[in-house]
Amino acid sequence: MILPFLKNYRRILPAVLAVCFALGFAAGAWIHPGITGTADRRASVDETPSAQTVSSAGTVPAQQLPPETMIAPAEGRTVGAYGWYRDSVMDDWRFRDGLDIACVSGTSVAAALSGSVTQVSPAQNGGYSVSLKHAGDVKTTYANLQAVWVEVGQQVEAGKPLGDIGAASSASGGVLRFTVECDGESKDPVVCLGQRF
Repeated sequence: MILPFLKNYRRILPAVLAVCFALGFAAGAWIHPGITGTADRRASVDETPSAQTVSSAGTVPAQQLPPETMIAPAEGRTVGAYGWYRDSVMDDWRFRDGLDIACVSGTSVAAALSGSVTQVSPAQNGGYSVSLKHAGDVKTTYANLQAVWVEVGQQVEAGKPLGDIGAASSASGGVLRFTVECDGESKDPVVCLGQRF
């Protein structure tokens, strides 16, 4: 006799594994924040930045910035969490590499940390994408902007407006895709918000 729930195990198993993985990661990040890859970049509040020096090649390296707390780039409601999710339209599993935040069209999007603008380009779903490089090899990207107010090479402070939300595509209009990378690895923005970098 086959139990009723075993008949559909091929549809149920991926969902069960995804939930177990998410719960395990969340519990691990709560118990030991170092697994997110940001613990070694955190510094104490009273630590002062090192002095600017000239290297042997004669070039002046960028001055180290004091650690700062990552802030939310825009006000809105989370409509898509980082990680694996079931796409009901395509009927398959997909990985979301960032956080989707629904905002009122025209909402200002701000830099989550101080840094320099490394890229301004058309986004996949229309509109524009802006990428910033921050201290500690941290990179943030803000996609689905309808207007951009910064240019490549520009230094921006945390909280400085980068542009307005709202893409050309109606499917993603009013939804900001916020991604975070640390040392070239994608990280959950929710875990990074409030952390010091």
